[in-house]
Amino acid sequence: MLTLKTATAIAVTAFAEGEKHGVAVMSVVITDAGGHIRLAMRSDAQGIFGVDTALGKARTALGFNRTSLQLSKVFTDPCAVAAIAAATSGAFVPLGGGVVVQDGGVTIGAAAVSGGLPAVDDEIIVAAVEAAGLTVLR
Repeated sequence: MLTLKTATAIAVTAFAEGEKHGVAVMSVVITDAGGHIRLAMRSDAQGIFGVDTALGKARTALGFNRTSLQLSKVFTDPCAVAAIAAATSGAFVPLGGGVVVQDGGVTIGAAAVSGGLPAVDDEIIVAAVEAAGLTVLR
């Protein structure tokens, strides 16, 4: 189970990592294994799409059992992306920054960041999850 304490630790670390990467405007979403929001946080200056984008990245990672950055390299056909996004009511967001969170090889949730470039968002969230003593499914 991904506890609220652990989700909070991931989010706090993600914001600290974001600062290290020069990403000051960002959102972080942590979900349970079913893709339901466990915790969502956004920086003071984040706009209205940040949390939704991060949630989409987290759910995308969960839905395909791999990082959303990996999926961004697979789904390059705009028609395919649009079709899956429509079929999932907009929950498909194949941009880097979403990861599947595991504990002892068991999926316990997902975590995602939105705000920076996709590869940077990926680095931030991977570092935050690993700092919490958990692993990212690759």
